[in-house]
Formats: sequence, structure tokens, C-alpha cells
Amino acid sequence: MGLLTDTRGHGKLASVLMKHCNKICFLCYVSGIIWFGLLAWEPSNNKTYFSENALLPGLVQREYSQGGAANILHESLQEEAKTHSSLPYAWLQGQFRQLGLDVYTHNFTLHYPFGTRPNYTGKNLYAILRAPRAASTEAVVFSTPYRAYDSIHLTTLPGIALMISLAKFFQRHTYWAKDIIFLITEHEMVGFQAWLDAYHETQSDPNILDCGYLEEKSGSIQAAINLEIHGERISHFDLKLEGLNGQLPNLDLVNLAVELCSRESIPVTFHDQSNPPESITWKGWKKSFRTMLSMMLTQSTGLPSGGHGLFHRYTIQALTLEGKTDGSTLITFNHMGRVLEGIFRSLNNLLERFHQSFFFYILPSTRRYISIGLYMPPFGLIAAPVLLKALSLYLSLGESDDDNKTSDICKTSKSHAVPLIKEGPSLWLALHIVGISHIFGCLLYIAPNLLDFVGKKLFLSTEDAFYYGTITVLVYPLSFTLYGRRLMGLTHDLRIYRCVALLELGAFLYTLSLINISMATALSIIYVPVAVTAGGAKSRFLSWPHAVLLLLLHPFILIYLCLIANSIYIDSTAPISEHLSRALKGHKKVLLFTIEDWYLYSNWNYAMASIFFLPAWLMLWLLPSV
Repeated sequence: MGLLTDTRGHGKLASVLMKHCNKICFLCYVSGIIWFGLLAWEPSNNKTYFSENALLPGLVQREYSQGGAANILHESLQEEAKTHSSLPYAWLQGQFRQLGLDVYTHNFTLHYPFGTRPNYTGKNLYAILRAPRAASTEAVVFSTPYRAYDSIHLTTLPGIALMISLAKFFQRHTYWAKDIIFLITEHEMVGFQAWLDAYHETQSDPNILDCGYLEEKSGSIQAAINLEIHGERISHFDLKLEGLNGQLPNLDLVNLAVELCSRESIPVTFHDQSNPPESITWKGWKKSFRTMLSMMLTQSTGLPSGGHGLFHRYTIQALTLEGKTDGSTLITFNHMGRVLEGIFRSLNNLLERFHQSFFFYILPSTRRYISIGLYMPPFGLIAAPVLLKALSLYLSLGESDDDNKTSDICKTSKSHAVPLIKEGPSLWLALHIVGISHIFGCLLYIAPNLLDFVGKKLFLSTEDAFYYGTITVLVYPLSFTLYGRRLMGLTHDLRIYRCVALLELGAFLYTLSLINISMATALSIIYVPVAVTAGGAKSRFLSWPHAVLLLLLHPFILIYLCLIANSIYIDSTAPISEHLSRALKGHKKVLLFTIEDWYLYSNWNYAMASIFFLPAWLMLWLLPSV
């Protein structure tokens, strides 16, 4: 603690930090980004392997050969779907009951929390294959969403047909030690959320999603495979791993799916990127880096990439296999069925829950991974400047106090002169600024219900009420820049406020990195350079360009700029006015969807941005005003 309290005993390290802080920060930031990019290079990452030997994927002899029956089921299901606007329950129930399975329906109701509060009803269907060698204490889930015949999304009817065919094949064998639950959901993610809440009896708010109840259940769910097949023939499987709030499945489950696809000679892609032939080359590194970047961009949104993403909330390891077509359709139901048979038989071998291998990783390809021990050091370097700058400011405060108070020495005798040990400057002087910033964050957090109420009175749509109301809430604290130093209570040394603002941002980024490394890395790359230089201008005139840049990096404005860039990327020939209009419509929907996801699925994006990130940004915004 001497480094922080006795400001005269800094030592050489502290002196070097104060003298060369900007250079050290720049070096850390640049080297961290370069290091992170090099993680996609083959010598910098590791080859995947199985930590859980009980899976025994190589010893499973796959026997499925009912592809012809699956084709017939698909044709029959297509005819049924044409005459039903929703899930054809009677037809599906008949198919599962013919196999002797326990078949049940699950009703749920979504009470939309905003606007006119309409109700949406849905019904899931699930069948349970009871394990003859166990007492229904454990289970695995085989799921697929149902999409109506006229849906704008790709059909999933082939996947349902294959599921029924596999259920018939599984029912003939007696080696199952775990129950198998065949789940077909309606309304995509809402159906998954309702079924999982009902299964685990963890309904959070029945006034929003009334999940109902399940007539029968099985045991603890160990894993789940979500299937999305759009045709009777495909060219390859694409893996979807990202779950809600950036959660990922156990790496052994990913390796299991990749290994069994390889044994059936089915190509596997990840984010539509195949494995590079030689990652050690420049071309191979670019392809691996593109795959890694694609995964990190998806994970950074905090949104699940498929129905499997909601299972992770209940510590259920899950992934989605999506069958895709790129022109060559050589893979039939027989091949797909044998892969799924091998996965479920391997999961049947599990003696306990997935607990080995990795839960935190980044994939540059399906055969290589970057563990948390590899990606945390470069992230630490990228985000380190905020903490280094905060420490430098704190030490400089103590240095200034020592220079101004050299007379604070006990004047006894020359031989007994003892300097008084002075404590460092108190950071509590910035408490009111921290409080004001977080008050506005909390106001934004609780604003949706109030904005919805005001919008009804003004006859505004829910989308417009949230959008313009949020702008109103955000604009007021931005005007603090005009008030100046005295009205804001910034009467002390500005370095105190800079130090606290950097500490707040650093605590947020490093904590976030333990939950969602991709989001933390993206925010660090964007905001660290601006944060370190905030409030460092020697005059008010020089501080304004920095304030404009910081304003453009406001989370609300930054999303709008990203939407404009995306519109230009998609259609570069359109006039700029059209890009602005598209981005505005998309901006409204992004805000609405973010709030909806928080209320329906407990997606942390809205809460995290309003309670933590916005106050940290606001503290930085106040610095140029002085």
C-alpha cells in the first residue's frame, strides 16, 4: 500500500509510469490488438480434443438407414402444413403415438408488456422416449422449431420429418440410459422460453409470459441438439453455438458434433466458413481470422444464434445444427440421421454432466480453439490503458500535494527531523459525479414502462414512444456540458474526476470480459483511446474536438452510425437520404427489440447499457466541460 499512500516513496517504477504514461498506454493498446489478431494464427492457438472420454464418439457404430421413410414423412407433412396455419398437432401426435411414446402438448400465452398489450397464444408439442434402463432421472433434448408453410423464414419441415424417423429408430433399441425428449416449438424463441420455464418451474413474470405447465416431465436435462434442416438434401452442416448473453456450450459437445460429421464425410462450417487448409500461411490466417471475427461479432451482440441459446440459462449444453445448401446437394437423410444417431448415443454414454473442457473460448475454425488462458492476456493489454492512466493521475495528485506542502515536517532537531506520512488524495471528492451519472442510468433503466404510459396518452406507437422518449432522457444529461464547472460541482482538481471515470470504465470492461469477451473487446477497442485522452486538453478550445468524437461514440449514436454503414455496404448505389431513412427505421427497431429481449428473455444488453455503461460514458462526457 505504500505505493498508493506514501506519495514520496513511489520508486523508479512509479516515476517511469508518470513520465511515460501516454507512451506505455499506446504500446499496450497497439500490442494487445496485434496479439489478439495473432491468436487466429495456428501456432498461437490449440487443436481441439475430447476432455470427456465417456462420450466415446469413435466407438459408436451408426446404423440408421431410414432415409426413405423420412422422405415419405416429409411429403406427408408438407401436405398437412398447407392446410394448417399453425402446428399440425393431430398429425404429429398420431405419428409419435404410433411409436408408443408419451406425447403431450404445452400451451403458453405471451402478454405483450407494452402498447395495447395484446395476447399471443402458442402451443408446443413434445414426446418422451422413456429409457428402459433408467428411472427417468436424466434426459437429452432433440428440438426443432416449427415454421408455417407461408413463413418468410426457411422451412424446418424436413427436420421434423427426420426427427420422427429417428424417434422410430431410437424406439426399437434398448440401450438408452437417458430419456430422449422430442420437442417441436411454435413461435420460435418464445416457444423455447415458455417450455424451458415450464419444465424447470422458474417462471419470472406470468404477466408477460405465462408459460403454463407440463403434464409430464423427465429428469435433469444434460444436453440439447436443435435441428434446422431446410431440404431433403443438403451440402453441409453449419454450427451455431452462441447463446443468450454470450454464453457458449461446453467445447466437448462442439467437438462431438464436428467429429461425427467428419466420420460421415459431411462438411462442417462455422459461420459459413470452412476450415482453412493451412492456417500457418497468410491465406490460412486470414480465413481463420475472418471466422474468429465473425464469431466475436455475433457473440458481442448477446443474442442467441438459434433456439439452443436459451438452454444455456439452465446450464444445459446445447447447439444448433443447420443444414445448408451451396449448390451441391449430396447429403441425404441417411447421412444426417447417422450423425444425429451418433451424437445422441454418445450423449447417452455420459456418466455425469459436462464439466470438463472449456466453457469460455473462441473458435478460429471447427478444429482449433482459443481458450480463456490465451485470449485474456491480449485483452488485458487492450484495456490496460484505462487503469494505467488512472494510476498515473492518482500518483500525480500526490506528487503535486507533496510539492505544495513541503513545510509539513516535524521541526524538532536536525538529527530527528521526521517527515509526516500524508495519505493520498481522496477519490471520494468525485462521489457526487458518480451518483449523478448513475441516477440517470437508473432513470433510463426504469423508463420503458413510463414511456409506454406517456405514449398511450399521446397516441404514439410503442416504437415511437420508446425512441423519442429515450432521446429525451439522454439529451438532458448531455446538456450538462453547457453548465460549466461550478454548477456541476467540479471544484477540485480535474485529475480526481478523470481518475474515477477511468476506474469506473475499467471495472466495467474487465468484469464484462469474464461474461462476454467479445463484447468487452469490441467496447475496449472503441472506447479506450477516447477515455484515456478525455479531459486531457489544456484549453477549452482543444477539448471540443474530443467532445464531438465522444458524442459520436455515445452508444445510442454509435448504433445509428453502424446501421448507416451497413445500409451503404448492402446497397452502395442508393442516395444518402435513403440510407439515413433506413438507418432511422432500423434504429427504432433495435431499441424496441433490445427492451423486449430484456423483458422476455432476460437479455442483459439493455440493463447493462443503462445501469453500467451509460454512467461510465457520462462521466467521461462531463470532463471536457471544465
